[in-house]
Amino acid sequence: MTVSRREVAVAIGISDANPLPYLSGAINGARAFHEWATRLGYDSRLVTDDVKPVTLARLRAELESALEPAGHPIHRLLIYFAGHGLIREAEEGLWLLSDWNNELKAVAVEVLKRRLYMHDIQQIAIFADSCRSLPANITAADLAPDPVLGRGPTRTEKYPSIDKFIAAQDGSGTFMVPGATPDQDRCLFSGVLMEGLWGVRPEAFSKQSTGKVTSRSLGAYLDIEVPKLAAIYRRKLFPNVSPTFPEDDDVYFGSFGQKPPPSPPIFPTWPSPDNVIPLGLPTERPAVWNEFKAAKGPTSFRRVIASSRSASLLMDKIRSQPRPRAFETGAGFAIEGAPIRAIWSSEDVLAESHGQANFWRLQERSHPMLLKAVPVLIEFEDGMFAATTALPQFIAAVLRDKRGISALIYRKVYEATNTSATAEIAIVKMESGALRSDDATDLAVNLREMKHVDPTLGVISAYLYDSIGDIDNIRRMAFYYVAHNQAIPFDIALLAQVRGEWRDGLLWANVPSVSKCEPRTEAERHAEWTHSATQACTGQVGGLWPWMRQGWAFLEDPADNESTLVRPGLSALIPHLSAGRFAMFDAEGGRTLAEIFNLAISTPNVRP
Repeated sequence: MTVSRREVAVAIGISDANPLPYLSGAINGARAFHEWATRLGYDSRLVTDDVKPVTLARLRAELESALEPAGHPIHRLLIYFAGHGLIREAEEGLWLLSDWNNELKAVAVEVLKRRLYMHDIQQIAIFADSCRSLPANITAADLAPDPVLGRGPTRTEKYPSIDKFIAAQDGSGTFMVPGATPDQDRCLFSGVLMEGLWGVRPEAFSKQSTGKVTSRSLGAYLDIEVPKLAAIYRRKLFPNVSPTFPEDDDVYFGSFGQKPPPSPPIFPTWPSPDNVIPLGLPTERPAVWNEFKAAKGPTSFRRVIASSRSASLLMDKIRSQPRPRAFETGAGFAIEGAPIRAIWSSEDVLAESHGQANFWRLQERSHPMLLKAVPVLIEFEDGMFAATTALPQFIAAVLRDKRGISALIYRKVYEATNTSATAEIAIVKMESGALRSDDATDLAVNLREMKHVDPTLGVISAYLYDSIGDIDNIRRMAFYYVAHNQAIPFDIALLAQVRGEWRDGLLWANVPSVSKCEPRTEAERHAEWTHSATQACTGQVGGLWPWMRQGWAFLEDPADNESTLVRPGLSALIPHLSAGRFAMFDAEGGRTLAEIFNLAISTPNVRP
């Protein structure tokens, strides 16, 4: 590293996340990464639980210390994590710390990354050697995501470049390989990673920058060598890499000027393939453990536990749900799963049951149709509130189960039912963990093509783009919603980090212009709207809160001089959220949300 640039690293290793299997390899991986970073000139912190537990409070203190002095810019920040983890929804990765099972909280990786944007950092690289399996039980499914850091000191329109090197695909796990002694235990991905970062593997060096390991060369090396080594251990492991550092500023190892790189350590030979330990399987479920060992692979495990059950069941429920083809008012809901007590919305909106008991059409009291996007709270007889949005010329199918709202699918009025197929498949893939992010860019492109047919697809695409730090493409999506005379879904406005303002009782978003850029993949090359320039514009926001539960973790009360996109007090409702995919609240949370936005019961003959 050059002496004129501040380079910071934090290496986290969690070996004991009870009741999950003990992982001595996680501590070893963090130590190895810390040693590499220190010798390469990074100001590095080592955070492990070998002496005392790593709690959220301790991790926050360590990160805040690494980021100080506040306001002093950091050129590059590296965060390494090894331990147990899981995945929920669209790229909602969670890291489990020492006290996760007691506190029922986990590190929200994507939200933590967003908080780091407020610390004047030019580049952020995340290295994660943890499972991205689906929650194996209700305890894991209901974990509260925690961003660890609070509000940072810096707000800027220029966002950092993001490199991500993740051990496993969504819905799958990674492994620890026991050595001759605990000190030689290695997490498989981390072992391959460290050999590449130290330049001991010629495959890791760039073909364009001679003698250097760069973002792209490291990613290409991991893509090839991690599956190759996993196959030797009779496992399947495909990393998820996303290198985006600028090509003239993306070196991880190599000579800097006249200074040669430090000499690497000696790496032991990988042991014989007799045993591996998954980084994420609960020990209290021996029957599942036996199924996993018999299946011999994370893909089979995912199929045994998730796909054959909840995913198939969800698709059956979605496909069998009755949905009206149209309402005369041009907007409404078809709701399945529980009886409705009332519909809450703005005072100028009227909601009426029409056709079937849980078919509801909406209109403005002064007009026979709904002409603007409006917030809607669906109050069920048991006191729960689904928090959603009514869109002009769309009917939304809402599916509720015992955990919350599992599906929200919009379809234009009079459109054929098969136009919802893409959204149905995307939601079911999230249920099974098969919404793979091995190439988040191409996946976002594919979903985004149908975003004007079902805005839910645009929302899912936005979370995928956010995972790789592509704020520009989220803003491009917002622009195209305005161009199509459609409201910008709240989640997209939130992830695009745009300013909001209230005008004539409606929430509007001011979307900045975006410059043209080079396409990154063939899919983008064939879709001009993924890399073309877009103009600044202003459009109505669809809804007043995040549609998906995972978006609530991104909320923070704005400072006095900041955007009015987020209403003060919203983040305080997070503890009242149910565990479903889309936003639903208990009675206290739902009624508080109604008070914040002055929503009233819009259904005739229903008393508050």
